[in-house]
Amino acid sequence: MRRKKDEYFIGMVDLYAANQKYKKMKRRRKNRVVLKRVLTIGAVCVLTAALVAVSYFAVIPAVGGLISMLDVSSTVAAASDGNDTEETLPATADETEPETTAPTEPATEPPTEPPTEPQGEYIKPVIADDGTDGVLHSSTLYLWNGRGFNLFSSTDKVAKNYSKTINDVAKTLGDKVTVYNMVVPNQTEFGLPQRIIQSGIKTTPQSDNIKCIYDNLSKDIVKVNCYNALSAHANEYIYYNTDHHWTSLGAYYAYTAFCEQTGQKAVDINTLEKHSIPGFTGSFYTATGNSSLAANADTVQYYDMPVNTYAYMKERMSSDTLRVSMYYPASTGGSLTYGVFCWGDTAQFVIHSEANTGKKIAVVKDSYGNAFAPYLTANYDEVHLIDYRYWSGNLKDYMSKNGITEVLFLNNTMSANTPSQVSLISDSVS
Repeated sequence: MRRKKDEYFIGMVDLYAANQKYKKMKRRRKNRVVLKRVLTIGAVCVLTAALVAVSYFAVIPAVGGLISMLDVSSTVAAASDGNDTEETLPATADETEPETTAPTEPATEPPTEPPTEPQGEYIKPVIADDGTDGVLHSSTLYLWNGRGFNLFSSTDKVAKNYSKTINDVAKTLGDKVTVYNMVVPNQTEFGLPQRIIQSGIKTTPQSDNIKCIYDNLSKDIVKVNCYNALSAHANEYIYYNTDHHWTSLGAYYAYTAFCEQTGQKAVDINTLEKHSIPGFTGSFYTATGNSSLAANADTVQYYDMPVNTYAYMKERMSSDTLRVSMYYPASTGGSLTYGVFCWGDTAQFVIHSEANTGKKIAVVKDSYGNAFAPYLTANYDEVHLIDYRYWSGNLKDYMSKNGITEVLFLNNTMSANTPSQVSLISDSVS
């Protein structure tokens, strides 16, 4: 039984009450019309009776007197000419059946206009396959060749919910803000061979899901396709073995796609100094304790950017703001090594750089954005990372206050298809 405070229950009660009120009003209008018609007919009848009476008591005797004086035929003809015409009462507005109006429905936003051009093709990767079998650890995790794979499953309805959310947020931000959207596939799309998927593993193509999302985004939103850039490097170290994140190399390829599709020059990774932290055993190993994952531990690599940087961090909205470096300097091997990027999942992390481009960008993101953001410092003077899972505030006001005119929504497919997380994105502008 629904509670009385349930929004759906309240909505149904309100709609029922509105319909009842409308029906009652319609009955009253109909009764008024019927009454007016009855009164009009009654008035006509009374007038007719009065005319008959006058004719009987006055006209007929007068005619009788005239008959004796005049020629019968001419008298009758004259009398006939004077009494053949009947008065026709003009129809009144009240007699006309009133126009009925359907009960007013709750106001709804007009559908977002779809993009004028369809999204391009998604290039499926060629995945190396040694013919060995893996093991299904759970309904969402498959282990194969010392690697973990998050199995993905969603529907078009869920994908369109994400599209609608981004559309609504973009509309709220206004036409002076350039909105980018990037949905990142996870490692299953580029690491698990079709032979294994076709053997009965329940996972759906993420390319179809991303295409559905992009096809339902407003034409004013820039849809960044990083899928093909990752697909072209599928057999490189673009995702971790023991963790659900992409590597800094995978994030770099997505960054080059972002630059190419937004008319910017990407920094050359081959010119950057690389640092490595071995012994990363991430979320898949933590969840399973699998020995093959332990034997295939990851190495986290990160790069010094060609410009000087520093950052201001708010771990949570209630935390003090601290000035820190872009990378967490004390990161070591273990289960939390991915936290080297922008100090992990913080509510707000603002990177300042000496790129001297005069540009600022906000990145509304899940944890995939942490490894991606450092590259943006080559193109923007300020990079404002907002993790909607922990951040609270009004995004439009925040961007206006900080002079930010570009925003990138960056989420992996799992986040983009999790309604509870998507609703938090919507909350950022409420």
